[in-house]
Amino acid sequence: MGATLLSAAAAAVCTVTLLAGFLPGLAAPAAMAATRRADHITLVRQSPWVGPNLPNQDLTMGLRIRSSSPRAALKLTFTVYRPITTRSAFDETLTGRSLGSVAAQSPSIPLTGLSTTSGVTNVTIPVDGDSTPTGTGDWTADLGCQPGSCADVYPVRVTLTDPDGPGPGTAAAQLVTYLVYNDPASTSQPLRLALVVPLGLAPPTADGGGHVAAPSPTALRTLEGVLGAVEGSPTVPVTLEPDAGTLDHLAHTGHAHTVSEVASLSASTTPQTLAGPYVPVDAGALAGGGLAGELRAQLRRGAEVLASPSVGVHATKGTWVARTALDQTAVDQLVPDYAHLVVPPGTVSGPTGPLTVSQPFTLSPVSGSTAGAPTAMVSDAGLGARLVAARGADTTLNAVQLVAEASLVYYEAPNLLGPGGTPAPRGVVAVAPAAWAPGATFVSTLLSDLEGDSIIQPVTLDELFAQVPVGADREATARHLLTPTTTVTVSTRAVHGARARQQGFTSAVGASAAGTTVAQSTDGLLLAAESSLLSARAQQAALVGFEAALNSHLHGLTVRTDTIRLTAGTASVPITLLRNTSYPVTVVVQLTSDKLRFPMAHTPVAGAICKAPEVRSSAGGSSFSALCTLDHATNAVYVNMSSRASGDFQIAVALKSPEGNLVLANGQLTVRSLSTSAVAIALSVGAVIVLFFWWGRTLWRGKFRRGAHTVSPAKETP
Repeated sequence: MGATLLSAAAAAVCTVTLLAGFLPGLAAPAAMAATRRADHITLVRQSPWVGPNLPNQDLTMGLRIRSSSPRAALKLTFTVYRPITTRSAFDETLTGRSLGSVAAQSPSIPLTGLSTTSGVTNVTIPVDGDSTPTGTGDWTADLGCQPGSCADVYPVRVTLTDPDGPGPGTAAAQLVTYLVYNDPASTSQPLRLALVVPLGLAPPTADGGGHVAAPSPTALRTLEGVLGAVEGSPTVPVTLEPDAGTLDHLAHTGHAHTVSEVASLSASTTPQTLAGPYVPVDAGALAGGGLAGELRAQLRRGAEVLASPSVGVHATKGTWVARTALDQTAVDQLVPDYAHLVVPPGTVSGPTGPLTVSQPFTLSPVSGSTAGAPTAMVSDAGLGARLVAARGADTTLNAVQLVAEASLVYYEAPNLLGPGGTPAPRGVVAVAPAAWAPGATFVSTLLSDLEGDSIIQPVTLDELFAQVPVGADREATARHLLTPTTTVTVSTRAVHGARARQQGFTSAVGASAAGTTVAQSTDGLLLAAESSLLSARAQQAALVGFEAALNSHLHGLTVRTDTIRLTAGTASVPITLLRNTSYPVTVVVQLTSDKLRFPMAHTPVAGAICKAPEVRSSAGGSSFSALCTLDHATNAVYVNMSSRASGDFQIAVALKSPEGNLVLANGQLTVRSLSTSAVAIALSVGAVIVLFFWWGRTLWRGKFRRGAHTVSPAKETP
């Protein structure tokens, strides 16, 4: 059986080989299909909207077409579909599915019949809607709608046909874009669109050795591209969200030009610039995880950095943009400085109907909260998704998609019924992700498309809260927070321990400008480790990096090992402390011993580096503690000592921070006591007295006995 199978396989191989040899034309197309590059269409530019009046009657496109086939063999077809009715239907069309019924379709247009500019194929399509276009183009699209009813959002599929493609006449490549037809009524209010643009990079954390890497050149170029795009549309209002940690890092790594660009933008009158945390954080997770103090530290340090001379960004508090769920503890922390909140979808109560949430509301506090009730707005999930997608290659198409989806929100209900029955605008907030890295073309295209749009009015967040009323259309004026389901990623215990060490270090080195700068750098590393951009593992690694950086600064202090000789009485003994830092350090010098006493000095020593010490003594031992400032490389701290015993023994010396009980350095001294105690002297004197007494008594008794022996013979009797 096995031999039969092998023979059949060999025969099949021979047959295929013979066919390939005698009929090479059969094998060649397959080889060519495997090696030819796939066809592709890229949207380079497009008119953001069309309308019934000149000069906006034409849909124009610029297409970059990539194909291995000759240009003369390629053709384009344009298909316009019926208007989109819901946002869920819009999402389906993004991938080319469920485009609906056809409103108009062009014939196949040869590429050779279209003009080109710098390799980009130009297409002009007059649109027949509420009016008949006056110009001519490559093909006229008749929307087939009644005059006055054409304003809407239409999907448009662009198809490239290639005779050398997968099959004769089949689509070799395609893309789906959108035709937005605008013809607003004179009484309608344009949709207010607040675009939040974060300006930051990955958090500047330290590695296991305590070193912080330089900013990524690629990421830095992307950030500069975003800044250039915003600068290129100075009349379009946006809300800037500068990352203080990023700007702090850039300012200290030779990128002052980028920092000055952010500062220049913040000084202009069109954009709004927000003052937020040092790095992007999950405020709800910090506050809910027992780290409300860290949230305050983030806000405090963020404001300090933005206002510092090396950064100089003009930012204001008042509006907080949350990308993760908030709890009431976080809101209580924020409300004193932030009266406006932007919260992510699904984190507050309220309607979830077919219409987009497009007005602010009052965020009701939970029972027991003493904080005020801020005004809040839900960020738009769909527009946020378009901003996330802007990181890809088709940046122009992404911008067109965002404008089309915002236009669809407008067409859901062009007006709200405001107070007194007057028309009121709707509003949406598009929040880009933190450390956003879009293509510069996306930002410039988006801002350019929004400028002059007849149904979308870009605004800042403050302008949106001021212009869009609360409770329009008889909607509920108040909502409440839903219980967040987020989990705390950063280790609460580890952060508490790290904060205590940081506070101790700051109290030791913060007396000088140089020392304050060093303390701020380590504080920044701790704050960066709390970034919501990091995973739990990355946060833990960043905390290890903070500890390594802090320890490297602690190595600058040393207690010199000496041998101290004590004789009788009390001696003022110098203890030598070495400082190898560029800034003075304030320490608490502590000595403890059960073999020594530390008598207080009666008069202060001139030029002493320490304040009056605190001395404690008991039967079990003595301790010495003094606050000292080490402002020299070699510092002598004089301590009064007297010995309780003779011999050699060790005493421990610790240098601790003025606050937080952080051990800055440890050391040991050897004490060689040559003195005799008073008890020993008294015993010795007593022994000598007893000895002398015994000797005297013995001598006196001996003399008496010798005298008696001399007179003892009896007298003779006559």
